Amino acid sequence: MANKKSSLLSGVQRKFRHSDWKLLIPYFILLGIGILMVYSSSSYFAMSQFNNSEYFLIRQFIFSILSVLVILIGSTVTKRLYTSKRFIGISLLVIMLMLLYVLIKGIAVNGASAWIDLGLFSVQPSELLKIMMVLYLATFLSNNEDKFACIQRSKNTNVFKEIFKVGKKPVMVIAIFLFLVLIQPDMGGVIIIGAICVTMLLMSGLPFWMGLSAIAAVLAFYFAFIGLVKWQGGLPLVPAYMMDRFTAFLDPFEDVRNSSFQLVNSFYALARGGLFGVGIGESVQKTGYLPESYTDFIIPIMAEELGLFRVLAVLATFFYMIFRMYRISLSIKDSFGQLVCIGMSTLFLVQGTINVGGAVGILPLTGVTFPFVSYGGSSLIVSSVALAIVNNIYINDRLG
Repeated sequence: MANKKSSLLSGVQRKFRHSDWKLLIPYFILLGIGILMVYSSSSYFAMSQFNNSEYFLIRQFIFSILSVLVILIGSTVTKRLYTSKRFIGISLLVIMLMLLYVLIKGIAVNGASAWIDLGLFSVQPSELLKIMMVLYLATFLSNNEDKFACIQRSKNTNVFKEIFKVGKKPVMVIAIFLFLVLIQPDMGGVIIIGAICVTMLLMSGLPFWMGLSAIAAVLAFYFAFIGLVKWQGGLPLVPAYMMDRFTAFLDPFEDVRNSSFQLVNSFYALARGGLFGVGIGESVQKTGYLPESYTDFIIPIMAEELGLFRVLAVLATFFYMIFRMYRISLSIKDSFGQLVCIGMSTLFLVQGTINVGGAVGILPLTGVTFPFVSYGGSSLIVSSVALAIVNNIYINDRLG
């Protein structure tokens, strides 16, 4: 028994040594920065609410340890696990049930009933959905690439009709899940999952005009929505908190005491930090002015305490990690692995861009956290799973 355990551990260790360290080193750097900044940005709130300034630090440290274990295990598991249609199908079914559950008994955070309380931490089903949607689409597209190639080569067929005939099942699956996420309502999740799907479809070899059409349709809807918000002042069926976020985006200084309170204080944090910051722990904006200082608005607090130069270095580390994932996708031999790497890197790219864009006022606020740095067990562990899968694909490709 002892020999079996020793053999298993040595096998895991031997396999993990073939990891892409250009991918993992930025991850560990971001993890360390996250622990530091969660402690600094949450200490005031933790002291006032729990009489313990280290409350969120301890939890984030535990989440980080679990995330490292996820990286270790996820990087070395057999590839058959995440390529199994049965595993993907059961996982999507469980996530669907979880999404239905949160609509009835979910925990409401910032107006969205999107969380399930598990005691130590809460789980957001839409976070799990992001990963499973990547695996589901990668499996479908890689299994049907020959069919799509034949359709494109054929000159006597209606390309759109034939592609839809082949892909109607995944289209229905995507539509159902997007609807379930939208009615929570979780606009950030819808945007991220939608972006993942469009990018993977484009990269799978489908006609480029189809991807451009999808992007054009999304942009048209977005600008139409913004126009209606601006000129009508509100829309039926759209929650009040979501309307507040859009009105704050359109004119941040119109209602600084209510709808624009967080955004304007985010601006103050960015301005106060200057180029070099006021020092770790010296933020003023975290003392009640930015209620989400350790989650959605951790980047402005980081800018206030560390300064613009250091924040840019952190962002450069994050975007280098994404760049590395795209590079890995180009080196992978099989189409499934390529599509998974593209999907996961798009997940991080869109989520990070939405978070930073919202904090600096160039995008509407959506309640999306910054990967690996913001506080949150669900987000951190799920993001680590995504990274582990990419690393696993890299390892398996190297080992043949």
